[in-house]
Amino acid sequence: MQKEEVSRRNDGAGSQTRHKMKAVLENVPLAIDCATKWAQWAGFDDHDVYDIQLAVDEACANVVYHAYRGMEAGEMEVCCCLDGPALVIRVRDWGRPFNPDSVPEPDVDAPLEERELGGLGMFLLKQVMDQIQYTFDPEEGNELKMVKRLQVAGEPA
Repeated sequence: MQKEEVSRRNDGAGSQTRHKMKAVLENVPLAIDCATKWAQWAGFDDHDVYDIQLAVDEACANVVYHAYRGMEAGEMEVCCCLDGPALVIRVRDWGRPFNPDSVPEPDVDAPLEERELGGLGMFLLKQVMDQIQYTFDPEEGNELKMVKRLQVAGEPA
């Protein structure tokens, strides 16, 4: 496993955990573990925890396979924090920029042999998370922000 850089902040503005690591598949479980701990601590049920794990796995695998494709693996950073009743997970890399709008929505009703390759990852993220937002900045890198809201008992879903 690669060396990781972990920082925690609790400065009144909120607390967060940030993992900075080499963008290799062997490090994806570190990111998933970080999100899992925050989700469990926040009180998400097992189904939502699984959805969060799935989203982080997909987001980090995309960094490994696409952001640094054809070049030496760079770094990725995963940051987890709570914003009120919502878990916010940010996955950042400094590889190739990505425009999620350039990926057509997959036809999930089409027979498998007729489906176009690609696009299922973003589709999956949109299904399991309440909000996803992608930004790119030449200095700050690519950032995928994923939000999962905790449903409070008696509150409409």
